Amino acid sequence: MAMTLHQLKIFWAVAQAKSYTKASKILGLAQPSLSQQISKLEEELGSKLFDRGFSKINLTDAGQYLCSKAEQIIASIDETEEGLKEFSSNTRGILKIGMLSSVARNILPSTMQLFSEILPNIEINVLEVTPAEAIDLLYARQLNVAVLAEDSLAASNLSFAKKELFVDPYVLAVPKNLNLEDILDFKTLSQKQHNLLTSSIVFEFGSQHKKRIEDWFKRNLKTKKIIAHTRSYEVALSMVEAELGVVVLPALTAMIGSGKSYNVNLYQTDLLNRRLVSLAPKQNENLEPVKSFISCLVKAGKKLNLPRVKPTPNILKEVS
Repeated sequence: MAMTLHQLKIFWAVAQAKSYTKASKILGLAQPSLSQQISKLEEELGSKLFDRGFSKINLTDAGQYLCSKAEQIIASIDETEEGLKEFSSNTRGILKIGMLSSVARNILPSTMQLFSEILPNIEINVLEVTPAEAIDLLYARQLNVAVLAEDSLAASNLSFAKKELFVDPYVLAVPKNLNLEDILDFKTLSQKQHNLLTSSIVFEFGSQHKKRIEDWFKRNLKTKKIIAHTRSYEVALSMVEAELGVVVLPALTAMIGSGKSYNVNLYQTDLLNRRLVSLAPKQNENLEPVKSFISCLVKAGKKLNLPRVKPTPNILKEVS
């Protein structure tokens, strides 16, 4: 029969106390039971562990060897047990987060800095997902938290706990050398400037979102042509930088990360702001680590510095 952890802990207590009586009090065991366990251990190991004197006991050479190993084993087991307790209290493990790429770039780093101070032993697994993908993964319990635009959610998604994080205004992005506020009369526009302002880049996602943007262009710029369709904010902004056209998008998407942004001019629009929200299964919203992560998202959102957005120029409603 192999040595048990129970026997090892009894041996360790006796070795430290150098007395069966003291060890029995420490462990809360009757002395006869403790002595019996030591005798069984010596029999199983085939070695005498203690020299029993009149007033105290001493370790034999075999006992000293086992004592040095027992200290390491018991310390390792205690550490393991504490680690498992952290798992049961959700202070250790993996948190799966689904985010829009613009949020992951610009909000996640500061969120993780705050979160690591609260729960340093939680790993973050980040997936850049579309709203539809995020909802599917939440239902499948493959995500713990998702960060999405509120206007991308259907009424059926209300089964999840929702928390507003921050507001992201829609802006008009134009090439850097096109300063609309300096143009007093649209009649003074050069042909190139006129062509730029009437050439739009549109997004191929979200039918409501797409229609809202298209209506804005018709109302404000009387757009003559669409030069490109894309599903990527990054691609659209690169086209604007290359002076191919203009685009309307959320201000956050114009940020590259670390406080940097694309080399374009941004102007206010009269479109309703995009509201970024977190979603989590309702049964988890007040449990760790979900509760702390969402709290850190809110704090990071309050500290967020969006790129500079210029006031809406008068020319916008006059271009023809």
